[in-house]
Amino acid sequence: MVRIDQRLYQQMVDHGYTCLPNEACGLISGHDEKVEQIWPLVNERPSPHRFFVSKTIVSSTLDAIEQSGQQVLAVYHTHPGTAPVPSSYDLQSHQDSTVKMVIISYKFHSPRSACYSILDGRYVKHPFHIGER
Repeated sequence: MVRIDQRLYQQMVDHGYTCLPNEACGLISGHDEKVEQIWPLVNERPSPHRFFVSKTIVSSTLDAIEQSGQQVLAVYHTHPGTAPVPSSYDLQSHQDSTVKMVIISYKFHSPRSACYSILDGRYVKHPFHIGER
């Protein structure tokens, strides 16, 4: 079960709000499925349906995560107008089956989120707990 405290979860939600009506994206790091840090990234091709971050930025962020002694637990991104379910594009773009996918949806009155394991173009919901550490 991926566990994230409310403060870090709110950072992701706030990042998504600042990017509306476009998608936001970032990385989540920590240990043993416990989130310790959020790494917001800039969607370099703003769109309400896609996100793109250059390999250079991803690599430098991955280096910073490694230097912090943490591991990448998940990639997060937002769905401004659709449910928090991976799209076919999300599935095709997800390259590491050891890294989860967290989606935050702004389709509803209050943002909704879900976490997934992705393998071979298929997704399975993964437990995601938002609360105290």
